[in-house]
Amino acid sequence: MGFGPKWISFIRACLSSSSISILVNGSPTDEFCPERGIRQGDPISPFLFIIVAEGLNILTKRALTNGHLRGINVGNDNITVTHLQYADDTIFFGEWSKRNAKNISKLLKCFERISGLKVNFRKSKLGIGTTPHESEDMANYIGCSSAKISHYYVNGGGDLKMKKNALWVKVITSIYGKGGGLGSNVSCRNISGRTVLKEIIKAGNIADSTGSSFSSAITKCLGSGDTIEFWNDIWFGSECFSTLFPRLYRLETKKEASIAERITHINGSSSGNWCWTRPPTGRVLNELTELNNIVSSIALSDKPDSWKYTLDPSGTYTTKSLAHLINTLKFGGNALSTSIPRNKLLPQKVYIFIWRAFQNKIPVRFELDKRGIDLDSILCPLCDVDIETTEHILGLCPNSALIWKLVLDWWAQDNTLISNLNDVIINNQAFASNNFGSTIWQATKWITCYIMWKHRNLKVFSKKVWSPASILSEIQTQSYSWISKRSRTKKTIEWHQWLINPSFFVAEPPQRVGIG
Repeated sequence: MGFGPKWISFIRACLSSSSISILVNGSPTDEFCPERGIRQGDPISPFLFIIVAEGLNILTKRALTNGHLRGINVGNDNITVTHLQYADDTIFFGEWSKRNAKNISKLLKCFERISGLKVNFRKSKLGIGTTPHESEDMANYIGCSSAKISHYYVNGGGDLKMKKNALWVKVITSIYGKGGGLGSNVSCRNISGRTVLKEIIKAGNIADSTGSSFSSAITKCLGSGDTIEFWNDIWFGSECFSTLFPRLYRLETKKEASIAERITHINGSSSGNWCWTRPPTGRVLNELTELNNIVSSIALSDKPDSWKYTLDPSGTYTTKSLAHLINTLKFGGNALSTSIPRNKLLPQKVYIFIWRAFQNKIPVRFELDKRGIDLDSILCPLCDVDIETTEHILGLCPNSALIWKLVLDWWAQDNTLISNLNDVIINNQAFASNNFGSTIWQATKWITCYIMWKHRNLKVFSKKVWSPASILSEIQTQSYSWISKRSRTKKTIEWHQWLINPSFFVAEPPQRVGIG
């Protein structure tokens, strides 16, 4: 790919305020005059910039091919890398030599002539992985600035060789934020770390409101003691030492001191390494004696400090474990206290709907009224007799019950099989001994709920007629489509047999069961 004179003229015109001619077979056919040029934020500017940036990419590749530029080889395959481009930023990589640096400078000046854009050498920086002296000399040679570029982003050391561990320790520390733990000051952490921490704290507050004691469930496990604060973190017992020994804490000169700074472990024995504002006297000595006894029983190790989540047997915090805890505490012995199993025969939107129904989160009139939304009536829009709750609209309403009767008759099942919402969402006793049959039956029930709610909304908002026959037909069609496409069995599901009686496919276990 290359840029001819027509492309160059077109690009230059777009980036200026001059008129632009559209050429067809070399002849101008139309002209438009941008009065103010292309400005930042204009929808066309990103596309034009990509064309211009591609020109720099092609020039660099040609310089490499012709031997005017030498890149660096990376990876086991020795792939040559000369530059990286992102938006309006370009980073050049190459052999550290004056010839190479000078050719990069000439390349950029050539790009200026072709594109009409100006390369600002004063804003350009040079030198990563070199000493400050080497970087300064090379920058003066080609007329740009010398800087420790990595300092702008990750607080690394531009004067260090990239292979040295010291540089990457700074990089890692910068990425994860200062402090290194959930017990650290939130203001010292980077934005992503603060966001995650706040979300965990928010979830923890919800858990505490249900009686889970989440706030005290995440504790630090002692290793080397380098990242745990001796006084302010909970690492021994259930309280921090600043609370247990308030008088000593007031005498501490460095209240954020780590455990490693305050405990000396030599030849298998530990002792305190204290630094007081004044010698402890009077009742403070009693606290010091008790603290020394605790310290003498502490053994530091070479392993890094870690976290432990006491509310899970594994000791590891996961959102799933917290959600399960909140669900258990919130619902207690309620009929819907069981967690909802996944059903891979269904699309995600159906599972989300069932989960919302399980949590009483679908916008039935009873729930909307509880939230303070003014409604003309909270009665069921189908029967206009009872209050519209989740359980009523999906099962107890006479109109919904008629749909369930048609579905049960279609499946050749007992009409007493479904009596409440728990039977709809959780129970699969009809095919308890057949895993495949249980999964298909559960999928059919959930699809029935999903489609009934859809037709309920059509009646409320679009004044559509509630037609049991049409609803059953849609349930049959949609369930066949989703289940047959997602079911992995050697037993083919035929449409005509599915329409007559789906339980035929689960009367005997299929040859291979695999649902995905």
